[in-house]
Amino acid sequence: MERKTSDKSIRWICGILFAAFAFCWLYFFQRELLCAASNELLQDNETLAGFISKQYLAVSLLLTLVALLLAIPGRILLRFAKGLYACNYLFSALFIGVITGYDEESLLGQTRTEWIVAGACTLVLFLVCKVVSSVPKSKYNDRPRSFAGNLLIMCLLFCMVGILGNTNEYLHRRLKIESLYSQGEYERLLQVGRYEKETDVTVDLLRAKAMLELPADGNPKGSRIGDMLFNYSILVPSGLANELDYIDNPQAYLASCLLKRDITSFADSINLDEYKTLPAFYMQALILADDSRASVKFPQQYQEARSEYDSFLNALESVKDELQRIQANTTYITYHTTYYWFYTFR
Repeated sequence: MERKTSDKSIRWICGILFAAFAFCWLYFFQRELLCAASNELLQDNETLAGFISKQYLAVSLLLTLVALLLAIPGRILLRFAKGLYACNYLFSALFIGVITGYDEESLLGQTRTEWIVAGACTLVLFLVCKVVSSVPKSKYNDRPRSFAGNLLIMCLLFCMVGILGNTNEYLHRRLKIESLYSQGEYERLLQVGRYEKETDVTVDLLRAKAMLELPADGNPKGSRIGDMLFNYSILVPSGLANELDYIDNPQAYLASCLLKRDITSFADSINLDEYKTLPAFYMQALILADDSRASVKFPQQYQEARSEYDSFLNALESVKDELQRIQANTTYITYHTTYYWFYTFR
C-alpha cells in the first residue's frame, strides 16, 4: 500500500510540475510568438486568429492539457516508473518545444543544429533511463531517490523545451511591441525594452508613433515625443526621420528635424505660443540653436536646461584631447538621454 501511495504521489507531482511549466511557458513567455504564428497560419480566417489572440488564456490551458494527455501514450510506450516516471513526459516536452519554434519565417523555425541537439538529448535520455531501469536497486532511501530522479529528468525535459522553443528575447520584445501598438496600449508599449540597447527600424518607428499618440497635457497633440524620443536607442536616426516626414503631424516634423540635427529648421518651425510647458528635447534643441525666445517664455525651464548644457560642455572639456569615441563613452552614462549628447555624437 505504501509503495502504491508513493507511486501515486510521484505521478501527481510530475503532472503538476509539467503542467505548471507548460502553462507558464505558453502563457507568459510565448504569448506574442504563438499569436503571431496563429495569425500567419490562419491568415485566411481572421475571425479565428482574432479569437486566439483575445482568448489566449483558454488557448494556453488547452495546449497544456494536450501536452499532459501526450503523457498517456508516453506511459504506455516508454513504461517508465518510480524514479524514472518523469521520462514518460518526453513526448509532451517535444510537443511544447515544437509548437513554440516560430521565427517569423517558418512555423517550425528550429535550426538543423537545434533539431540535432534535441534529437540527441532525447535519445540519450531514453537510453540512459532504460539502462537505469534495468539495474537492480536497493530499497534504502527509496522515496527520496525517486523524487530526486524525477526532478532531474523534469529539469532535462524543460531544457529540451528551451532548445526547441524560440527563446530569441529581441524577437519576443518586438512582437510584444507590435501587439501593444495594435491594441492602442501606448504607455505599456513604451515600457517594453525601455533600457535595452538592441533595437531595429520597426521598433523605433512604433515607439515614435506611440509617443505621438500619448495625451499631451495642454500641449499640442503628439508633443510628448519631445520629452521621450531620445530616451531610447535609435538604430538609424535618418531613416526614422524620413518615416516621420510622412506622418501628418507638426510634432512628427519637429522630431524629424531633431533626428536630422537640423536645429535651424526646427527653430524656424516651432511655435512656442502653442505650448504650456516646452518638451525637454525641444528646449535643448533651442539652446543649441542659440534661440533666446524660450528664455523669455519659459525662464525657469530654460535655466535648468542651460545649466545641464553647461555641465555637458564642462564634461567634454575634460576629455577634449581624446578621440570622439572616448568623449562619447565618457559622457554617455550621464548625458546619453539628452539631445546635447545625440546632437554631438550621432
